Amino acid sequence: MFNKALTFFIATLCWLTSTAAFAVVVEAEGVAIIMNKDIVSAREAAIRDASQQASMQAAVYISSSQVVRDGILAIDNMQISTLGQVSDIEVVSEKIIGSTLHVRIKANVLIDEGCSNGNNNQYKKTIALAGFPLIKPSQASLGGLHNISSELPTMLGQSFNSSGNAIALDAGRINLHPNPIQASTSQLDDGTLTSMLSTIGQLDVNYVISGVIRDISMIDPRTHAETDYFLDLYNKLDYKSKRHLRNFEIDLFIHDGFSGQLVSQKHYQTMGLWNLDRTISTGFATGQFAKQDYGQKVKTLLSKISKELTTDLKCEPFTARITRINDRTVWINAGKQQGLKRGDKLTIYRRSTFFTPQMHAKTELTNTQQTLIIDNVQAGIASGNLSSAAASNNIRTGDLAIAR
Repeated sequence: MFNKALTFFIATLCWLTSTAAFAVVVEAEGVAIIMNKDIVSAREAAIRDASQQASMQAAVYISSSQVVRDGILAIDNMQISTLGQVSDIEVVSEKIIGSTLHVRIKANVLIDEGCSNGNNNQYKKTIALAGFPLIKPSQASLGGLHNISSELPTMLGQSFNSSGNAIALDAGRINLHPNPIQASTSQLDDGTLTSMLSTIGQLDVNYVISGVIRDISMIDPRTHAETDYFLDLYNKLDYKSKRHLRNFEIDLFIHDGFSGQLVSQKHYQTMGLWNLDRTISTGFATGQFAKQDYGQKVKTLLSKISKELTTDLKCEPFTARITRINDRTVWINAGKQQGLKRGDKLTIYRRSTFFTPQMHAKTELTNTQQTLIIDNVQAGIASGNLSSAAASNNIRTGDLAIAR
């Protein structure tokens, strides 16, 4: 019903932080039945069909994580995905054959080639967002932003969840940086947060995001310190002036939820106009705060952060904890919510803890070379079977099932 022949012209080549992508110009044909002589509706349906064909045929790829067992290459997990995003559609030609309309289009298709490190799992990662302590609490007095440490992770979590590509949990009341000034230097030699291992295990998530708020002060400290009535009045009337800019600067840390290892560390900064009188308190992430240019700039930055981190974490392994074992049957703490389905395959890793000479706890993962094939999937849990009894491979509750 449609022409599968596609013409590809490489338009641009760009490398993203974690995934490789390139755009191509594609020609594809779609068809639709003309109902009640409605050419307009048929044309729209044919264009949609052509767009779908362009996306599917341009961007299908097969990704697999592979292991060698006894000298034989075995496919541990395989996924087929269509990741082509169609834009700039141009109708090249259309013709009516009988009761069907045939439309040929030319469009740009952005093709995601997957992660450069070979990890291409499509599962949703679970993320806990811990508190963001403010280095200088006195800066929160302007606007009454004293709730920023706990509300910032809440606001960031909402942005993560709205994307539908991650499951974010609010842990804003947990402070992993009791001394925020030293947050960037409080990592152990191997990148494990000093205070994290005792707290992180209770969260039972793939990754923990925490951070510190470096600065939320006015760019010009004189803006709200003017004692001269007329100068103060002039400043208020000149509300679009740069003197009303307020800074927003944070450091952000991503740690593995099972080992405490530092995965990534990032710095973000923006600024926006703060025009309210110094006597007005809005609180952070309130309706009145959102009306300010400053509040809008902060919201935009947090949306950018969630999209960037979602892309980064897509290329990190997906990990689930083994919660129960019965002979060959294994249960894990992930299910439909994370995107697991029957037939999926995960590799079992044995988890052990040892201590360095400095008495720092470290987590070591050992590949058991055993594959868990998912058989039963529910909302937040799933179970599957191994090829042999778990005990024969010393697999225990608390060990991990990982997809790369």
